[in-house]
Amino acid sequence: MDSWVRFNSQSQAKERVLRTAQYACMLLGYTLHKSRVATDLHRTISDLEAHMSLTRKLLRLGNSVEALQAAKRAIHLSDSVLRLCLTIGHLNRAMYFACDNVLWAGKTGIISKLDQQKWSQRSFR
Repeated sequence: MDSWVRFNSQSQAKERVLRTAQYACMLLGYTLHKSRVATDLHRTISDLEAHMSLTRKLLRLGNSVEALQAAKRAIHLSDSVLRLCLTIGHLNRAMYFACDNVLWAGKTGIISKLDQQKWSQRSFR
């Protein structure tokens, strides 16, 4: 489990690079759409942006495990208020990432007939 947490923390830099590239594709796609030129290029850029989004979600699969590990460490703090706040915060983050993982599985087709709107609302709560 610790090796997965270490690998996941290293993949956060990759996620940031992918996020930057994804947002650059979104900006380029918006610019192409607004100027109404090269519809094939616009479609290709949109597909590339969607694939980068799914790749970022794939890299985030282990974040819920990392948040649970952090909650496990926070339980042992001596200050009771700090222990309560940090543990609940880490558990909340773990629940968000769990819902995010279900959404990713629905978008990739692993889970068919998933109500993505409902799971998206759950992850935001």
